[in-house]
Amino acid sequence: MQQQINKKDFTGQNFYCGIDMHKKTWTITMEADELYKKTICQSSDKQSLIRYIKNNYPGANVTAGYEAGYFGYGLYHYLRDNGIPCSVLHPADIPTTQKEKEQKRDPIDSKKIARALRTGSAKAIWVPPLSIQQDRQLLRTRRTIAKDVTRSKNRIKAFLQTYDIDYPDAFKKKGSHWSRKFIAWLEQIKLEEGSATISLQVMVRQLQFLRSELIIVLKQIRILAKDNKYVDQYNKLINITGIGVITAMTILMEINDIRRFKNTDHFRSFIGFIPRSHSSGEKSYDGKITNRANHHLRSLLVEATWSAVGNDPYYYNLYSQYKKRMKGNKAIVRVASKMANQIYFCLKKN
Repeated sequence: MQQQINKKDFTGQNFYCGIDMHKKTWTITMEADELYKKTICQSSDKQSLIRYIKNNYPGANVTAGYEAGYFGYGLYHYLRDNGIPCSVLHPADIPTTQKEKEQKRDPIDSKKIARALRTGSAKAIWVPPLSIQQDRQLLRTRRTIAKDVTRSKNRIKAFLQTYDIDYPDAFKKKGSHWSRKFIAWLEQIKLEEGSATISLQVMVRQLQFLRSELIIVLKQIRILAKDNKYVDQYNKLINITGIGVITAMTILMEINDIRRFKNTDHFRSFIGFIPRSHSSGEKSYDGKITNRANHHLRSLLVEATWSAVGNDPYYYNLYSQYKKRMKGNKAIVRVASKMANQIYFCLKKN
């Protein structure tokens, strides 16, 4: 007797694949409507995910999605290259019930992502092209090394303070530290125990290494600024008071295409210059700026604004006006918001 084999065929049907990613395992939820949900757990392997989708849902229109975070955009590009549309969602934008918050588990997280994809309740974030991602890494590497340099300097100063080592008269003024002469003095310090002397010398050599690496990265950033992809917009930004090479290139790397921002409000919201607000009935309250921001860009723009306040009468007068009715740290954020508007119009409308 011939056995009849029923083959799966989901041609024309829409399925939504929510992926909760971890280093070793992925939890995957497939959802078609409120009545169909299937959750599995597999190893963190992109090829296995493709095989699972194609073998179990042949002919279906599958849309995948996962939360932005540690794993970057590698899976996003891989799925799209294999014909599966993919979205990267901001974790804070995914609708979550109180029960889901109190019972946080991987299957629940993947179901939330699949549900958000099906209902369209969470807007996907913008994913930069791979070339921009890799160029941007150079700027972020510089930021990381600069932080390490600061930490290394603080460790050396803490060491000197711990063992009550006084600075020579030539280095007691502000701004006289970390020159070649200061480093040479640090290298000549001898303590009673050789072990402590070696500890100090190791910290000094570490600082010198980090500074040399920072110089290499800075040279590469200047070369990148002359690349045909960036040179025109870079030349526009560098003419704005307070904006230097690092700030200009960071702006270009983080926003890439200014046309993706509809207006200045959208642009300032991306940077993080939008305040918290609470309005109910006749009462309305505006609080501090939101934590949701591009922190690489916001901190640099605030620094650039301080520089502009000290060198440009327009920004100085603007800061002085705000300073009369609020604290200085709030006033500088208001002025930085004005600078963001100037950057927007400079890039978009020349």
